[in-house]
Amino acid sequence: MKHICSSLGLASCLLLIACPGGTGTGDDTSGPSTLKPYQDEWREVINTSFPLDTVKSISIGRKEVTENFANRGDVEVIFDLDTETITVELRRYAFQADQAEADAAFDKISAWAYATTKTPKKPSGMDPEDDCSQGWQSGCKLHIYYEGLAQPVRSGADIRVHLPKGYRELLKIETEDNTSQSSYKLRGDVTIKDLCGSATVKMSSGIAKVRMCAGLVEGPTCSDADIAACEDQSWDAKCPCTSFGQLKITSLAPWAANITVDFPGDVWANVSLENTTPASDCLAAFENCGAGCTLEQSPESPDKGKAEYNYPGEPATPGVGYAFQIEANGCETVFYADDPDDFVDGQEESPKDELRGNLNVCTGCLGDL
Repeated sequence: MKHICSSLGLASCLLLIACPGGTGTGDDTSGPSTLKPYQDEWREVINTSFPLDTVKSISIGRKEVTENFANRGDVEVIFDLDTETITVELRRYAFQADQAEADAAFDKISAWAYATTKTPKKPSGMDPEDDCSQGWQSGCKLHIYYEGLAQPVRSGADIRVHLPKGYRELLKIETEDNTSQSSYKLRGDVTIKDLCGSATVKMSSGIAKVRMCAGLVEGPTCSDADIAACEDQSWDAKCPCTSFGQLKITSLAPWAANITVDFPGDVWANVSLENTTPASDCLAAFENCGAGCTLEQSPESPDKGKAEYNYPGEPATPGVGYAFQIEANGCETVFYADDPDDFVDGQEESPKDELRGNLNVCTGCLGDL
């Protein structure tokens, strides 16, 4: 502490002593230290109503804003509830000296759920009528909130959300990596199980795995009657279902993510896979492109391609159907850690690594997800 005090001055030194977890910009993440990572158990933090007739969108996670609200972790969304209910679980993490300090840090991290289009504020500054923890509303946003001056850079939480099986509207997910500790780089993974609606995912260098539901249809928000009518008309442009579903997953530049999407083999779908890195060593794989699939992919560019599955023929418009748009903006070896057991104090780099930036679509490969 003497070295820190001499370089920062007395006031800064006293702040560091009072707040050993650091602030959003003040964690000392270099070299050996007495701090190490701690991870909490999964804990349910929200269990409330989720009316399917009124909820048209849900947003989960975000990047840091006002030195707060950053989950910097995994996001899991599971469509497994038979009731119109949403449950939310958090698994918090932090760098601290011992378990007691870690538990105190975990207590400062909570779920933040409000219906708003504005920059999030601390809960006391939000309108109570917009509180989604007491009944989910359309447009609710789920983030984490750190109760303090600024969220420590080496803290955050994984988020797990259980949703009704019958939800067919829009799901938005955003997460990022936590690489503030070079020897313990946490990548924000995204897992979605049995998605029947539409979704957008923004991420960094994690791993994304999305399993579409077995009953996926081209227009998730269309009625069964309208779907049947369009099938009878070979999806003529004038048929009653004109709102097609879409799954868009992007690892934002310059990040490299491995992304796999599993969808049924009988749905009319158009798929675009692209790694934007020039002369990439990563691959775009269309594992399920067999009979009834038209593939556009050059041997010279195996990192990108397009495919249309189960085109119903004229008068249907080619290139429509359910749309999958998968994009990675990096292709490189990514170093990472999975949990506190991977941490070695003073190590220069995280213990695990693999090439990321590979994209894949399949049918049945995520059956055990």
